[in-house]
Amino acid sequence: MKKVLAVVLFVVFAATLASAELLTTANSVGKGKWAFLGSGLQDQNFGNSSATSLTTIGGYIGYGINEKLDAYVQAGQSTISGINTTGTGMGLNLKYTMLEEGRDVPVTVAAGAGYKSVSWNGGANGAQMSLAAGVSRVWSYVIPYGGLAYRKNSISGNDISSQIDMTVGSAVPWQNMGAFFVEYTLQSITPNGAGNYSSSQIGAGFGTRL
Repeated sequence: MKKVLAVVLFVVFAATLASAELLTTANSVGKGKWAFLGSGLQDQNFGNSSATSLTTIGGYIGYGINEKLDAYVQAGQSTISGINTTGTGMGLNLKYTMLEEGRDVPVTVAAGAGYKSVSWNGGANGAQMSLAAGVSRVWSYVIPYGGLAYRKNSISGNDISSQIDMTVGSAVPWQNMGAFFVEYTLQSITPNGAGNYSSSQIGAGFGTRL
């Protein structure tokens, strides 16, 4: 079970390029350990248009600085349906495990912060800063998790929107080699000078640790 916890790992606030982030369990990677994850995400009602979706494929590499603090880098590519637009980007994140599940503590709790940049093929450069908190619990061979994140989005240095994301999901171990992740995120987005709207995201991935 310790290896299972390790592979559900470092991606508590991992992200590709989509407007929400792939959240997994709050468990840390472990001091001096490396972790890897690949994922796919799809956003519906992207840009407040029911006819537009955003599909993202990405990967993550994480490292345990100590038993509680993890750092990870991310890279990926996104495609906006219907308008032949793609974006590529990179990100850097830190995650700190504040409480660890045990006899007197029912859940693991972590907090994190991150920054990512995106370059779109039309020439626009975007960025996102995020703060997040997550919680998870081990139940037999299923590890449910949830998270809340606040994000600030900008293009070419100008703030364009803020958003709050709520995520629920579950990690399912596979033959002691890693774990599959499936999750759903509800996004509440507030563009500058415009009304609030909602969008949703589904995500899936597989992670492992060396």
